Parts: sequence; structure tokens; C-alpha cells
Amino acid sequence: MTHMISAPLAALRSEIDRLDDAILDLVERRIAVSADVARSKPADGLLKIRPRREDEVIERQVGRARRAPAALVKRLWRELMAHGLQAQARTEIVLCEGNGPSLAPLVRDRFGSAAPLRRVATPAAALEAAQRGEAIAVICGSHDPHGGSGLTLFDRLHDQDGSVVAHVLGRVAPEDARKACGAPAQCVAAVAMERHDLQGWTPAGWRHRPAAQMPAYPDAEVLAQVEAELAAAPPLVEVADIVHLKSRLAEVAAGRAFLLQGGDCAESFAEFGADKVRTTFNLLLQMSALLRAESDCDVVHLARIAGQFAKPRSSLSETIDGVTLPSYRGDAVNGAAFTQASRTPDPNRLLHALRQAQVTVELLDAFAAAAYADIPELHRSVGSSEAARPVHMFTSHEALLLNYEQALTRFDPETGRWWARSGHMVWIGDRTRALDGAHVEYARGVANPVGLKCGPTMEADELLRLIDTLDPDNEPGRLVLIGRFGAGAVAEHLPALMRATRREGRNAIWSVDPMHGNTRSAGALKTRLLGDIVAEIETFFEVAQAEGVHAGGVHLEMTGADVTECLGGSLPLFEADLPRRYLTHCDPRLNRAQALDVAAAIAKALAKRQLRSDAA
Repeated sequence: MTHMISAPLAALRSEIDRLDDAILDLVERRIAVSADVARSKPADGLLKIRPRREDEVIERQVGRARRAPAALVKRLWRELMAHGLQAQARTEIVLCEGNGPSLAPLVRDRFGSAAPLRRVATPAAALEAAQRGEAIAVICGSHDPHGGSGLTLFDRLHDQDGSVVAHVLGRVAPEDARKACGAPAQCVAAVAMERHDLQGWTPAGWRHRPAAQMPAYPDAEVLAQVEAELAAAPPLVEVADIVHLKSRLAEVAAGRAFLLQGGDCAESFAEFGADKVRTTFNLLLQMSALLRAESDCDVVHLARIAGQFAKPRSSLSETIDGVTLPSYRGDAVNGAAFTQASRTPDPNRLLHALRQAQVTVELLDAFAAAAYADIPELHRSVGSSEAARPVHMFTSHEALLLNYEQALTRFDPETGRWWARSGHMVWIGDRTRALDGAHVEYARGVANPVGLKCGPTMEADELLRLIDTLDPDNEPGRLVLIGRFGAGAVAEHLPALMRATRREGRNAIWSVDPMHGNTRSAGALKTRLLGDIVAEIETFFEVAQAEGVHAGGVHLEMTGADVTECLGGSLPLFEADLPRRYLTHCDPRLNRAQALDVAAAIAKALAKRQLRSDAA
């Protein structure tokens, strides 16, 4: 019997035929364009491959797919790229397998079927082929090979259990280059950059999420070049020191220590110097001495420094005399001068920020190593033995500029974790804490301690979802919740949040930022009242006591300089004093005397808590 094909089914089959023809036409066109790309490049020698570009394209297509499985999308685009590379220049894969099993299936899975595969007996032969001709070297083994002249280690092949079985080297385009490294750990970090780990997270994954408060750079090519330079730079901090900070914060989470975090609102290129770093270092030490003098509480020193070069803004533009320009967003983004050239975001400023941060970290290490503390009050209040105790000054900043953060993210083979090597701790701001946003996506994958600003709009269920995302293992020392409500709103909003974290048994630390919720206008200037700052701190301790939560820390914007930006204090400043030394480019900071006044108020709260504890 002859089966009749229904008209709708015939139409669908015809539609599939038309789609197949259209797909083939696009594939033909893509291969032709790839050949045109090769002819358009300068004739300056051998072809350079672009692994970073390939990864970005594949990740973008996976993110766009709705019905197509990720594995299918990856396989299709790997093949397209492989044939496109051959259209530019015949490129072979030179494989040194040694005495182990065949790596050809892994090679084909990674690089497609287009490239000829040639086997050689020694790693040296594979490297020589990649140096001299159009070739990619694949060398078996778990130890990083030294690439030699012109070659970059850009990928690794993994067995089914995740172990490394081979390394991949080739000539990489400058805009994609990850600097070839001599040190194995650095090589692994360079290879791992922007690649998926076992949990499906990648340092580049934030690029597929909504990214609030990120600069709109006008030249994507310049930005890519800067990111490559940042990725090739040495990291700012050591993993061992980050682990040390996490262990100290675990003491805070257990109620045995207090976190003192403070520093500039935003670091400045023009005002940078060793004296400025020294005054911040000394001020934090003196404040901690006041805290220890009033209680048995240990103090963890965490400076807002060596990375705090950018700020989120409530408005992305500013209008003066009818002229509208982008807002000043910190020296790592643009300049404060109200001109088009100054306010245009410039990615090269990220390199300046990195250089200044490197010097800052070196200065902090030098001061700490020398037990640097030229603070007479410190010796008088706690004695010379206390003043000479070892000092650990950790660094922190808001992880706002994710291009910078991604480039300084490294994989550590000793721990098997990704680390933000831009600072010991990073935090997410109240304006960038969207659960599906880029900043939360980035922060969830790094192993550093992470801070989360919690403002008046945060609800308890949202906070718990963020904690689940950022600290799924409930790890002591991992997460610091930083309340920033304002003196008039803290008693209304904080109790429910603290109650929720206690009810759910979360180990996150509660800290208070009494600065950002207490900003007010005084004529054309912004300011903060010391009375509001102290009131929010006192309420923070009272709420924590009532909810059975450890009041774990304070987060301050302050400077050791004699500025006149906040009002009040034991050496009182009034509104008429504001213009005298109003030096901040962003938000008003406590000066040295006011910071010590705040420390005295915290010390009083700690002493009161100690009395309750002793009585209990």
C-alpha cells in the first residue's frame, strides 16, 4: 500500500530542505570571508591564531541558543572555525603523544576535523614545527612545557576525570595573547584564563549577564589590548595571603574578632604617594589600638586600597551650563575635568591603576614588615609590646570594573580554585548586586572573601538567594554582609535581614557601612554628619544584640589627611568649614580626628558587649 504524505508534513520537509540550503550557503560564505580575512592582513609572517576570540564567539552563541544544546553549538562552531582557519592558511596539528594512549580524539574534539594531524617523537620536534611553520603543537603530559620563541601556551586537554593530559602551544595574535610564562603556576593561570572549570564557571562568564555601572568604552580594540596586557601582568597579591585573610575572617564569623575596614572613597592618581599610603596604614593601626584597649577583641585590618579607583554613580551623566557629559567615575575610568576628552572612558587608565596598586601593595608590605607605627598614642595606650606586634594589612576594593578583575583572575593548581588576585577581598556594591547580574556572576566563582553591600531596598528572601549564590558552602570567612542603611533607616531594615541569616544558620559576617546611607547636601557640596555615622553604628550593635548576631565589623570612608568633608567631631567642623579643604573627587571622607572619634564610639560598643558577655 502506498502511504500518502500529508500536505502539512510535506511543507515542513520542504522548509527543512530550504533551511539546509540556506545553512550551506552561509557556511560557504563564512569560509570565503575567512579567506578574505587572511588576504586583508599585513604580510608580516606566519598566521596568528585567536583562541580568546574563538572562546568568546562560542560562549556568545551558547548564550543565545534556546533549543540547540550547548554541546551541539560548541561542536558546530569548533568545526566552522577549524575550516575557517584552513581557509586562511593550511595549518597542521603536530602531536607528541609519547608512550601514552592516543590523544587524537581529544585533539579532534577541541580543534575539529579540518587540520591535518602529524605525529612526532619528541616535544622538541613539536615545538620546532610550531615555531617554524603554520602549526599548533600538542604535547602530552601534566607538566607545562616551555614554549620558546614566539609561542604561547594557550590551552590544555583534559581526560574524562578532569586531569590534564596535554598542553597546546601556538602563535597567538597579540590582541589575544596571554604571556608565555616560565613558572608553571603562571602558565596554568594563563591557560585557564576564560576557560570553564568543573562547575561551569569562567572568569569571562559575566560578559553574558547584564552589567550595571560598567563604562561604555568607545574603542573595543584598545580595550582588548589593555585586557591582554593586564592578563599578562603579575598578580597583585598572593594566594597564601588571601587564605590567611579568610582564616582571620573565620575568627570574626566565630565572634572572636572584629573587622576594621577603611580607606579612601576613591584612590587618586594625582594624590598618590608613599606618605598617603603610610597615613592610611597608621590610621588603621591607631584605630585598632583604641578598639583593643577597650575590649579583648582581636582586630582584622582591611584597607580600602590598592584597587579602589572607581565608583558607581547614581547618574551616568552630568550637566553644567547646558553641557552634558559622562559623570566622573573614578580615575580608573575617566578624568574629573569637565571636558569631553577627560570624561570619555579610557581603558589605558586601567594600566595606570594596576601600576599604582602594585606600588601600594609593596609599600604596605614594607610598612608591615618593619612593624611601621610612628604613632605615639599607640605606645601610650597599649604599650610598646602591643605596638610592636606583627601587623597584617590586607587590601580590598569594590569589584566594579570587571574587565580589570577578569584579567587579574588566576587559577591556582595547589588549591584547584580561581582567585581574584587584584586584592585580598573584593565586594559587590548595592547598585550592582542583582542576582542575575554580571558582578554577582563574577564574584560567585572566585575563592576570595567577598563583601556584599546591603541597602534599604534589600528584602530577606533576596539576601538569602544571594548568600546561596555567593556562599553555597556556608564557609566561615567567605562572605561579609555590609549594611548601609542610614541612621534613620537602619532600625527598620536591618533586624529582618539579621533575623533571616541567623534563622538559616548562615556563617556570613555582619558589618556596617555608616557612610553611604548618611550622605546629605550642604549647598553645592555633599557631606556627612559624624552624629549620624555614630548613631548608625550604635544601632547596628543594638540590633545585632537583639537578634543574637555577632556585630562583626565596620566599613568606613576615611583619610589620614586634614580634610574638611564631614561635619562634627571632637575637633568640630561646621558647614562654613567645608570649602576649606574639601578634596574628595567623589564622596566625603572622615578626617583623621573624626576617624578616631568613630573608633572611640566602636570601642565603647565593644566594651559594652564585653560586659554583657562577662555577665552572662
